[in-house]
Parts: sequence; structure tokens; C-alpha cells
Amino acid sequence: MSEGTRRARSGARRAVVVATAAALLAGCADFSGSEAAPFTGPPTGQVTTKKAPPTSRTPKPDGPCIDKNVAVVATCLDTPTAIIPTDTAEHSIVAQRNGVITYTTTDQPNREILRLDVDTSGDGGLASIALSPTYEQDRLIYALITTPTDNRIVRVTQGDVPKVVFAGIPKGSVGNLGSLVFTPAGLMVAAGNAGDPGAASNPASLAGKVFLLDGAPGQRANPRILATNGGVRSSLCLDPLNPKGPVYVADDGPTADTLRVLRPNSPAETVWSWPERPGALGCGVSGEWIGVSQRGVDSIYFLKLKDGGPLVDGEPVRFSTANGSYGHFGRIGGGPEEKTMLGGTVNRTSGGATPNDDRVVLIVPPDQTTTGEGPD
Repeated sequence: MSEGTRRARSGARRAVVVATAAALLAGCADFSGSEAAPFTGPPTGQVTTKKAPPTSRTPKPDGPCIDKNVAVVATCLDTPTAIIPTDTAEHSIVAQRNGVITYTTTDQPNREILRLDVDTSGDGGLASIALSPTYEQDRLIYALITTPTDNRIVRVTQGDVPKVVFAGIPKGSVGNLGSLVFTPAGLMVAAGNAGDPGAASNPASLAGKVFLLDGAPGQRANPRILATNGGVRSSLCLDPLNPKGPVYVADDGPTADTLRVLRPNSPAETVWSWPERPGALGCGVSGEWIGVSQRGVDSIYFLKLKDGGPLVDGEPVRFSTANGSYGHFGRIGGGPEEKTMLGGTVNRTSGGATPNDDRVVLIVPPDQTTTGEGPD
């Protein structure tokens, strides 16, 4: 960790809530339609996860796009932008920047769930997905996508036409990457800055903001601003085994990269900051650990939660998976088992791609052991 890295004082809070901004925003959410799921209430239909340590896995067969490494969950993907665990570490739902949402398994070809029409110019495309709070009943997937005119949120099921939930998030030549996560309060959205670092301080723009959409079918609602972000790759993360827990946002801001915690009725609080701005790409939460990926790095930086969180104890630990042989990581997320995470590589865009890239890899924080992982 460079000398420029500093820890935020646990008692210091940055008041970044923009309480009056929502009234000035032109965009509004559309929850109309009989198939719409309510945004309020805890997520009851999340894909089942297990509180169990990683177990040994069945040997993989030979074949194209089959990676023999037992830690590799999926292969031959376009750039992964969201990874949702299912019931075991061998399966996941992966959103890819080219608009394809895929069900992956370690020993079978990827199965396309659906394909969205997206604009991939610049850094646009399919930026993130979140499963409906009642996914087991309605099979709805919410997606943050780039179109020729804006960034927007749509909902869709397999075989159906996407329906716009929220439109008008600013689009730029860069700064279109964002993130979605369902919380008990509603759908939380992190929007990039659309190429304008100053947009975060503009209350009339949704660019560079974290905001909440809540409502029920047949209602329309304005977004409620929770925090401002200056960066272009804002990533939200929540422990999938604790869907009522705190939400964190990793942001590559104009003056420092930050990891902040978002809690109801409180200003966003900085958990850690990197003044040298290495380029935060993604974050994941699992148990007592938060992982942060950074641009051009073949490792994950882990921060240990203090007394169960939400603040951290000690400095980040740089942890290299398989001695860096997986390449560079982008988006990461909590895994299907306690103390595991899933990380997506970005080797097809950052360079050094193998025939099996891009991949999704099972990652275990540094106090655990599994095949293929070890400290840097």
C-alpha cells in the first residue's frame, strides 16, 4: 500500500446528502404496469445463498471455454459488469457490457438468459443488474443500460420486451458506468459523472449521484439523493447474505478514491480513501471483509470490518489470487458462501487476455484458504 493511502477518521463524517435536489430533477420513476414489483420492503426473493465454507468441487471436463482451475466460475465472457451468486459457487448470473445476461456454470457452456439493446460507445453498455425483491415469483431483472440518448433503468423478464423504469440519467463519452442494488428501502442507484467531474455538485443533474427509487406498482416517484460521487465508475456493494446490512460505494473521485458507507438517515461516511487515486473499479462485501478492485491491478484490496462494521479496522491488505494469473479485476461482489467473493476480470479491455477471458473467479479473503489463492 503506498504511503499516500490514508485512513479516514472514524468520527469524521462528510455531509454529502443533497436533500433538496430531488425536486429539481426532471427524471422520474415509472412503477406502472401490473407486472411491476414493489421497490419497498426487504428483498425476500433473492437467489438462495449458503452460510458454509467453500467445499471441494467436482473436476471439470475437457472442452473449449472450460478452465481447469477450480476457482474459475465462468469463462469466455464479455466484460462482466455485475455478478450475482446463486445457490453454490459453481453457478452465477453475470451481466456483460455488451448487453447479454448469462447463467453460468463451471462445467457447461454459458446459457444466455436475455440480451438487451445497449450503446457500447465510450464506456457505455449494460452497466449493472439487480434481481427483483420478489425474483423467485416474477423473474424480473432490473438493468442499468446506456442508450444513444441517455442512461436508464429497465426491467425485463426472459422472452419479454424491456420496460423503462427510470430514464434521463445523463450520458457522456465516458462516465456511464454505474451500479444497482436492492435494499429494504428501495432500489439504490449509483450513476457515473457522464464525463463531467463537476456534475456531482450540480443539484439539477443525476450524474455523479447515489439515489434511491422507491414506490409501488401504479405510482410515480422522484429519486431521493443519498450522496454525491465525483468519479466515473461508482460501484455499490452489499453482502448478499445480509441484504438488510449497510451498503457501500466505491468511487474514483477527482481528488481521491473513496470507499463510503451509506446508512438510512445518515450522511455518507468515508471508510477509507486513496489520495493517490489508483482508480477504484468495484467493491464486494462478505462477512467481515470488504474487497475493492482497482484499475490495472491483478489483486484485490481487502479491508476488515471493525466489530462487525460498518467501519474498518487496520489498513487494506493487498491479496493476489493465484499469484496474479487471472489478470486484472473489475466488478466484484459477495459470493454464495460465507467469506467468499466473486470477481470479474477485465482482461479483454485492459490487455493480456487469455482464450478463456473474460472470467468470473471465486475469491476468498486472506484469512481463509482455497486452491489458487494466496497473499501477494
